[in-house]
Amino acid sequence: MDTKECIERLAEFSSEIRKITLKRLEEVPEGFINWRLNNTAMSFAHLVKHIIDVDELFFSLSTTNKRTFKWEMGSEEPHLDVDETIYKSLIKTLKSNGEKRNVIISEFNATTINHLVRNEKEEEMTFWWFIMRKVLEHETYHRGQIAAYLKVLKGESSQL
Repeated sequence: MDTKECIERLAEFSSEIRKITLKRLEEVPEGFINWRLNNTAMSFAHLVKHIIDVDELFFSLSTTNKRTFKWEMGSEEPHLDVDETIYKSLIKTLKSNGEKRNVIISEFNATTINHLVRNEKEEEMTFWWFIMRKVLEHETYHRGQIAAYLKVLKGESSQL
């Protein structure tokens, strides 16, 4: 498989991850967008905003000459409390960001996918690694949180 084909598959993988995240968020019961599992957990709305923030970081790194980033944990952010209108806007942004992310990833080539970025600790990684770890794995992790929260709200028990 050549590099271009690998990049296309990465873009498709990115789109599938976002599609499933949006599907899970459609399951959030009415009136529960600001619900949190506990006082330190992020709400559904906060998780959406947090994923959008990571998208914005990716867009900044991939469409500008900026190559340094600061990784901030969502639990360190102040709790986000939004109304239904803002939440719907966040969901719309999450959807459009997914489409934009797909386009940007598709436009990488063998050189650009290997450009280096570094975090505040001066740890370097390629864009490919940044996409895999900081964007896609990160979103998958939070989608797991969303799924677990939905099970709690629906009263489902896990089958061991």
